[in-house]
Amino acid sequence: MAEQESRHKAKFQTIVENARELQVQIAERKRTEDALRESEQRFRTIVDSATDCIFIKDESRRYTLINPAMADVLGLPAEHILGKTDEHLFGGPHADHSRDIDVRVLKGERIEEEYTRIISGMPLTFLDTRVPMVIHNKIVGICGISRNITDRKRQQTVPLLIDQEYRSEAMQLTMKAAMLAAQSECTILLTGESGTGKDHLARFIHSRSPWAGGPFFAINCAALPSELAESELFGHEAGSFTGANRRKRGLLELAEGGTLLLDEIGELSPSVQAKLLAFLDTKTLTRVGGEKSITVNARLIVATNKNLPEEVAAGHFRADLFYRLNVFSVHVPPLRDRVEDLPILIDQVLQQIAEELQLSRLPWIAPETMEKLKRYSWPGNVRELKNVLERAAILSRGSGLDSDSLMLEEKDDERDPLMFRVAEGQPLEEAVKDLKTFLVAHALRRTGGNQTAAARLLGVSRHTVINYLKDGRLKESV
Repeated sequence: MAEQESRHKAKFQTIVENARELQVQIAERKRTEDALRESEQRFRTIVDSATDCIFIKDESRRYTLINPAMADVLGLPAEHILGKTDEHLFGGPHADHSRDIDVRVLKGERIEEEYTRIISGMPLTFLDTRVPMVIHNKIVGICGISRNITDRKRQQTVPLLIDQEYRSEAMQLTMKAAMLAAQSECTILLTGESGTGKDHLARFIHSRSPWAGGPFFAINCAALPSELAESELFGHEAGSFTGANRRKRGLLELAEGGTLLLDEIGELSPSVQAKLLAFLDTKTLTRVGGEKSITVNARLIVATNKNLPEEVAAGHFRADLFYRLNVFSVHVPPLRDRVEDLPILIDQVLQQIAEELQLSRLPWIAPETMEKLKRYSWPGNVRELKNVLERAAILSRGSGLDSDSLMLEEKDDERDPLMFRVAEGQPLEEAVKDLKTFLVAHALRRTGGNQTAAARLLGVSRHTVINYLKDGRLKESV
């Protein structure tokens, strides 16, 4: 009897202990559920109060979550967005671009880009970040954040000195080629003297290309120190070299979905040229000090005032890279070959200057002053034109621009007939040599010392001009 009672007590004790353990488990589960609910509530509060657009998509690229900011931007109720794809919401090239990005993210890439979309008839620029959403080591969707940076981009916009209705035949041909280049998907090579406006033409091409919705970046390769060029273009990982304290995305990565202009491409070092060639072939890059290959979808435009075939022949530029870049070449003529366009350019430049200097009215130019500008040879091209007009506008205090304010007197005779004197009794061979030296010196003065431009004026190679520069007599003439 005592043994049976003991068994009952033990059984009762077990039931009590199990009940206590169950109570602990229930309390723990309740705390977990409360914490989960609290966490979800915090998440929802953060998402709902955020001014940036936040969204989640499933593996089919359909929206499963959006915050009020995104609904406000799109001008649609949330129920009209959830369950739909970008094809339903945007359509056209914007949807195609979004699909390409989503596919890459679902494969494991993290993508940051600037992109402009037409929403309710207005172009809005967003800074987008999209990352894979991973659960139990499996990608189940996309998480994205979009920040509206339209106002900031408008403030950074550089006015274009480009007009499709140029009067000169030379520039009309250039603009036709630029329009064709804009619609192609190949790399574009812009050639022309320094200051002709190759950077403005690059922006024009970008604005009319399939990459117009993406960002436009430009960098002058001549201003890049050789030891930093690779990092600037391709980025670097933290600790990859002294001073690399954090990861940095290069310009090629930042230009995702847009265009990157590499001005003065001929100044890149051989090592960076090799890496650029690899990028053009594969559309992938590896940051300095990194191991992961990164895919980039960006349009590349390169520009130079050098004669790249001559640079290749001299061993200063890779032949394979030149052939890879020279797919679609557009030449920008010097200003002296398109003086018919001066009234258009001057009007554009003066409007910019009036805005920058906050002038109450646009400076006017007398007919005789315009004729003086047309007679000038403009060795510095459009860049010099802008500097001359800006200086004149400051000196004239916003009134009419006269000859004195232009300050072109010392160069006004550059189109006058050349006078070359042969010494009496001078042998013909020596006179011819002096004449050649005289012509090379004059060409260098007309082009502001630009050897490539002087060679083009004379119809000779740049190395011929360099050889004349080594002559002491030419140095005295210049």
